Amino acid sequence: MKKNIILILLITIVMSTALFAEEQHMIERFHISIDGVTREKALFKEMDIKQGQSFATYEELALAVSEQKQDLINTRVFNEVKMDFEKLSTDGEIHKYLVKIDLEDTWTIIPFPYPKYDSNTGFRVGMKFFWDNALGSLNNFYLGTNMDLKMENGKVNPGNWTFNPQLNEVKIGSKEYNFALMQQYSENTKKDSDGIVLEEHKYYNTAFSVDTTFNLGNDFFYTVSPSVGFNYADSGSNYEEEPFYTTFGHSAGFNNVDWIKNFRKGYSLSAGNSISYVMRPDASSDKVKFSISLDGRYYAILHKRLNYSNRAYTVYSFNDEIDGLGDNIRGVEDSTMYGIAGAFMSQDMTIGVIQWEGVGEAQFQPFFDIGVVKRDGISFDPDKDIRYGSGADFILYLDKLNSLHARGTIAADLSSDKAWTDLDRYEIIITSSLSY
Repeated sequence: MKKNIILILLITIVMSTALFAEEQHMIERFHISIDGVTREKALFKEMDIKQGQSFATYEELALAVSEQKQDLINTRVFNEVKMDFEKLSTDGEIHKYLVKIDLEDTWTIIPFPYPKYDSNTGFRVGMKFFWDNALGSLNNFYLGTNMDLKMENGKVNPGNWTFNPQLNEVKIGSKEYNFALMQQYSENTKKDSDGIVLEEHKYYNTAFSVDTTFNLGNDFFYTVSPSVGFNYADSGSNYEEEPFYTTFGHSAGFNNVDWIKNFRKGYSLSAGNSISYVMRPDASSDKVKFSISLDGRYYAILHKRLNYSNRAYTVYSFNDEIDGLGDNIRGVEDSTMYGIAGAFMSQDMTIGVIQWEGVGEAQFQPFFDIGVVKRDGISFDPDKDIRYGSGADFILYLDKLNSLHARGTIAADLSSDKAWTDLDRYEIIITSSLSY
């Protein structure tokens, strides 16, 4: 009798286990084909989906593979990304799959000597050296060095210069880190809206920073970015010496922006905070700077040749003025906008003028920017504190150089009283990065 009871219990347990077993869709293995230098080990570290990972439904597996494909496209280091999966076998409720990945590397070693003109700083000569996916590691090495050349009293004199090596997207464990060293000579100027110099500060700076991002799931993230720096050999007028500073910056937000060829779609939103301890030997005490910011961006593909984009940005500093806020408005001289707070909005319409399959794309991007600042201890003056500019970006992409693009900008300060024939009313920029 006891044997029969035990046998019945065992049969019941086995049947219950089979009855309530959950269906699983598991990645059994990968098949990877790479035309280029990218290493499989680096690729596996880059990817979020892993061998042996299980999903509750077929649809969840399909979505994970699709999102992983888009993430690889967004790295901009591959000419082509193909990714699919197929069933290998079924063992009870466990379905096993093979994920196939075919990649073609783009050309990522790009020495980029360039002349650059920015009406804020004058003529610049420099070299940018890009080595994305360095040694097939999916780490990106960058070295930027440049020098401004200014015409003063009929002579060409050197101005700002920088030496800036970076190693980005370094995978350590499950996290990616960006490391940067900055050595520079800087000449900062603060002007009123009429161009009168209020403050001038010349100094050398050495700084080191590192940042990493924590992916919180569903496109949410949290980024931390500590840094330390030294300023020395100061000169100028009406400035405060800050020989040493250390900063802790962090931000949290949501990023759902994808590259579709040379257009973008989606939106992002982030809130940031920066806390700096600053040594001030010429003041009665050291200083702690505290600021917050909010940055929102939206991109929509309206047509195969039309890409609308919008950016809204605001920043507030609790105990220190922020210089160079004019940088957020194309056409406005950077040094003429400053204050403890600022709010800015940009509207762009990108037009794919020439789309040559296999070669590249030329884009024309008219825009309108507007912004307002609050100066510390000064009553609000709409004529000086509200500024707006308009113009156009000219952007060039090459299909074999996905990680690089060239941009030329011509913009006018629409809020200026200067004559339209006065070149100081305009801003001209030639660079290798997008405005946002």
